[in-house]
Amino acid sequence: ADTLTTALDAGVLTIRMNRPAKKNALTGEMYDAFTAALRDAETNPAVRCVLVCGVPGAFSAGNDLADFVARASRPGPRPAHALIHALTAATVPLVAAVDGVAVGIGTTMLLHCDFVYATAAAKFSLPFINLGLCPEAGSSLLLPRLAGYHHAARLLMLGEPFDAAQAQRLGLVHEICASDAVEARAQAIAAQLAAKPRRALRATKALLKRGEEPVAARVDAEIEHFSALLDSAAAREIMGAFLDKRAVDGRLID
Repeated sequence: ADTLTTALDAGVLTIRMNRPAKKNALTGEMYDAFTAALRDAETNPAVRCVLVCGVPGAFSAGNDLADFVARASRPGPRPAHALIHALTAATVPLVAAVDGVAVGIGTTMLLHCDFVYATAAAKFSLPFINLGLCPEAGSSLLLPRLAGYHHAARLLMLGEPFDAAQAQRLGLVHEICASDAVEARAQAIAAQLAAKPRRALRATKALLKRGEEPVAARVDAEIEHFSALLDSAAAREIMGAFLDKRAVDGRLID
C-alpha cells in the first residue's frame, strides 16, 4: 500500500513512487494508484500543481516485468494505459524530480511533464526495441517534436541509455541539480506554480499543448481563453490591486 504515496501541501500534490528495493519498478497496483491520484488532481480544487518523484537513486525502473508478463494474458486495458491517458489529459501542471534510473515509462512520462529537474546521476532509457516492443506514451510523436527526428530515432531505434547532460541537451530536462537538492528545487518550482492563478495557469498549459495549427486558429483560441479569464475574480483582483497600489488578496486568486 505504501509503494506509491501522495501528500497534499499548500496546493502541491506530491506523488512519490516508493519501492526502493525494486528501484520503483511499477506494478499494476502502483499504476492504478498513480492514475487515481492524477484524476483526483484534475477535479480537486485544492490541487494546483503535481510533483512526481521517486527515491534517492531511483525515479522508476519502468514496468515490473514479472507483473507485466503476468498481466499480459488478461483481457481488458492495461493499468499502464490508464496512467498514460491520465498524463496526456492532465490540465494541472506536472513537475518531476529525477534521480537515478528512469527506464521506459520512467522516461516517457517526463515527456508529459511541464518541468523536469534531474541529478547528474540520472540515467534515462527507452529500451522498448530491445524488448521486442515499440514506443509508448506518445513518445514517437513527442520525442521527435522535442529533440528532432534523428535524435529520436537514435534513442528509440537503438534503445541505448543516455545521461542527464544528454537529456538536458535534448530538451527533456530543464536543469541538472545536486543529488541532495533536486527534490527541493522541483518542490520550489511546484510551489511557485501553485501560487499562480489556477484557471489562467491551466489555460496556458492547454494552449501550449495544442497541436500544430494555423496561427489564426491559435489566435482565436487565445482570444477565447483570454476573454473568459478577463472576467474572472482572479484577474479583477490582481488588476484592481495594481491600480489601487495595494497587496493582492490571495483568497480571490483561483
